[in-house]
Amino acid sequence: MKKEEADKKNIIAEEPSVPYRTFSSQEEAEKFTMVENLQKTDMEKFHLFCRMLRIGRMLSSAKVIK
Repeated sequence: MKKEEADKKNIIAEEPSVPYRTFSSQEEAEKFTMVENLQKTDMEKFHLFCRMLRIGRMLSSAKVIK
């Protein structure tokens, strides 16, 4: 049992061999992003939504000087 737990920790700690992913088309990239987002938990989605709101509030108060 402890060996299985240690193996799980080792899997989590591993970094992917490729730090980014390339796509051959925009549609493929959008599909990958959509599938990745569907797998997120509700709490992760909530945190991302809150972050988006904070960024939007910050950018809405910005003044563009020409």
